[in-house]
Amino acid sequence: MIKFISIIILAWILLGCNTSIPNEGNRLEDEKKVVLKLEAQEEFFYWELKDEDSLWDFDLGEVSGLIEYRDTLKVKLGNQIYQSAIKRESTQNLEISLIAKEDNGDRINALLVHTGTIGKIREINYLESQILDYQINRYPLFSHPTEFHGFITRNEREKMIRIYFAAGDKEWPPKPSIIIKELEEELANGWSLIGHLHNHFCKKDKDYIGILAPSLADAQYYKMLKEKFNLEKALITNGFHTVEIESRDFSKFESH
Repeated sequence: MIKFISIIILAWILLGCNTSIPNEGNRLEDEKKVVLKLEAQEEFFYWELKDEDSLWDFDLGEVSGLIEYRDTLKVKLGNQIYQSAIKRESTQNLEISLIAKEDNGDRINALLVHTGTIGKIREINYLESQILDYQINRYPLFSHPTEFHGFITRNEREKMIRIYFAAGDKEWPPKPSIIIKELEEELANGWSLIGHLHNHFCKKDKDYIGILAPSLADAQYYKMLKEKFNLEKALITNGFHTVEIESRDFSKFESH
């Protein structure tokens, strides 16, 4: 009996790494980048990864920049307002009747999401948090807020994921013309555009927590990506939650 227990303990020690969180310590930032263009503070590149389940799970791995951002907000807002602001932006149970009373396009889009009419809000996942963390480590989201483009493509034959990234040091991401050119070529070579990810943030008067709904410009961009590249899904994250919007619903949003 003692010998049997000893064998079990030894096996547990040898296999202990399998009991850890799948993505703990893993950083997308450490993966090789294929640089397309560098211009001043603007970066255009892609990561290519194996299409593994861990990319889409909710174990975030090492996200030091994102954790620092969350901690900063908690201190600045106080725990009660902090929790309330996160919950407010993740809710989808507002009254649908509010939509008909609104004439502001951006607000209509927000209500379409927050009434549960369009889209699904869920926790941020590993891949999204890692992409956001990369940009936060370049420019802290609280003190130097920026947005990025993340074009997520998949090659079913090769079982690979490629993430095209574009961002700079300004609040709005740079025009990703070089990435659009890449997409035109690679989508003819077995790749498909499964998602477009970008982040939202707000200023102090909105408690900093980004709005989980497309702006008028976002909605217009999604419609273009669907028409040109058959984009499957739009993703907007605020560092806490992400809204998933299926391409069939792009036309329902207000746009420019």
